[in-house]
Amino acid sequence: MNDIVKVIDGKIEIVNEVVEQIKAFQKTKLQMDLMEKELKEKLKEVMEKNDIKQFAFNGIYAEIKHINGRTSIDSKRLKEELPDIYEEYSKVGKPYSSFTFKVTE
Repeated sequence: MNDIVKVIDGKIEIVNEVVEQIKAFQKTKLQMDLMEKELKEKLKEVMEKNDIKQFAFNGIYAEIKHINGRTSIDSKRLKEELPDIYEEYSKVGKPYSSFTFKVTE
């Protein structure tokens, strides 16, 4: 497993078998995600229709909670109308790396 990714002549190479396994996994995962989404939507619909707040069956648990909307600041408007206050109360997060991995096809 240590040799699944190599750099040869400055180019990254990945063992083809691993790439094919990942593609197959991604396809299966997508199908399972769609089935899960469909189940969740239908379960929520039935629970709401029958005024059921919690549901547990065979290792599956579902709960409906009604949550109030959150308060947020319109930072674009604040920056335009009160730039000094915007600058005084703004803070910048620490830099970090982002890694994107996608399977295409």
